[in-house]
Amino acid sequence: MTRDTILVHNLEFVGHHGVYDEERHEGRRFAVDIAAHVETRGAGSSDRLGDTVDYRDLARIVLEVADGPSRHLIETLAEESCTRILDELPSVRQVELTIRKYATGVPGDPDWVGLRILRCRDADHDGG
Repeated sequence: MTRDTILVHNLEFVGHHGVYDEERHEGRRFAVDIAAHVETRGAGSSDRLGDTVDYRDLARIVLEVADGPSRHLIETLAEESCTRILDELPSVRQVELTIRKYATGVPGDPDWVGLRILRCRDADHDGG
């Protein structure tokens, strides 16, 4: 497994995702961190974007999923985002994605609640 990781930190959006009506109608602020494991030696030698993964592609995929149909669970957002990253960016060997959801109405008023998942291209090592 490669130890090189391309990072996108704190990608923010407002989404209408959640189980409760007020979340789906009013929307909530979300933030996502993406860690895409990819071999970067070629890009380090060539200095060519085509030899690595473009940060913009990682962000675009997550934002397209987030902007799509409303989902009840952040687990669904995370799973769909990771699946698309692995499907559309063949050089990504595994992806770790963290979703934070703010203003949740959870007792105790935490700053955010969230989920972190790890998915690998090899189904035998799906991070689970």
